[in-house]
Amino acid sequence: MRLKTFHAKSLHDAMTLVREQLGDDAIIVATQETGGPQGARVTAAVEQVDDPFEALGGDIDVIEAITEALERHGTPPELTDRLVDEASMLEENDPVKALTHALAEVFRFDPLPEDSDGRPLILIGPPGVGKTVGCVKLAARAALKDPSTEALIQDETDGRVATNRLPVHLVGADKLKIGAMEQLALYADKLGANMIVVSDGKVLSKALGKLPPDELIVIDTPGTNPFNLEELAHIVELAEAGDMDPVLVLTAGRDAEEATDLAKAFRPAGATRLLITGYDIARRLGSMLAAAVASDLALSDIGRSPRIADGFQPLDAATLARMLLPKPKKSSEKQTAS
Repeated sequence: MRLKTFHAKSLHDAMTLVREQLGDDAIIVATQETGGPQGARVTAAVEQVDDPFEALGGDIDVIEAITEALERHGTPPELTDRLVDEASMLEENDPVKALTHALAEVFRFDPLPEDSDGRPLILIGPPGVGKTVGCVKLAARAALKDPSTEALIQDETDGRVATNRLPVHLVGADKLKIGAMEQLALYADKLGANMIVVSDGKVLSKALGKLPPDELIVIDTPGTNPFNLEELAHIVELAEAGDMDPVLVLTAGRDAEEATDLAKAFRPAGATRLLITGYDIARRLGSMLAAAVASDLALSDIGRSPRIADGFQPLDAATLARMLLPKPKKSSEKQTAS
């Protein structure tokens, strides 16, 4: 048996989709109708008569749990359906395992390297997504191999300097944001990192040519409106100043269509990964899933705290599944009698 979920404006329209795609023999197992342009949902099942030996699809409770979780995160209906279809292919009664399988089938995961892989990391994105702090977090991972350096990164009055595991270079290309370079320079000093300020792609290219490729290089860029061709051209120039590893940075909680439009608009800069920030204040990830799929971006890491020392959490299918699904209630919790 194969389960599939359909979204439409009304239950009538959703039922029409069921008949068109699954035929008259489809079994309706669940319906729900709420407000909004895609307010109706129908989950239907159809027997797989072509292969009588095919294993039974996902349990309806598992499928419902996954569907509701994805909808709660604001995942677009088409992507929700795709993930639910993948989850239903696995004979699994654990929603986490079923969703992990689905995410692994639909998404690519490629965490950011902790050491240099020979290419400078250049963070790009719209204003206010935390690129400068992100650069510092990536650089700090080298210093925080020594736990004693955590306090000095948080305390600006601490006069100590971190002893790095490998040389770190912070490159600032954001001369538009007031205080951005000063902030970056402060943390570079704390981390014992080399600080370089550049104005354009030519200057950046010359600076990179003087740095050893096996040392960690992280480049901060100005917040960019990708729909402004002049601003986009500047970012593309920076990203093409050398053999770069561009990373798109977006905040969680955005509207899914807006996030998708932004990711597509930044394509000329050549990003292959999506770094998610702001998960400490925006707990919905559906827009990030939509952006990654629409622009073929690998999900890399996620920021769950503004603290530099907390860094980023690498993402994989299992980690993301646990973040998307609600936490199960502890068996030790007892109900109080009224």
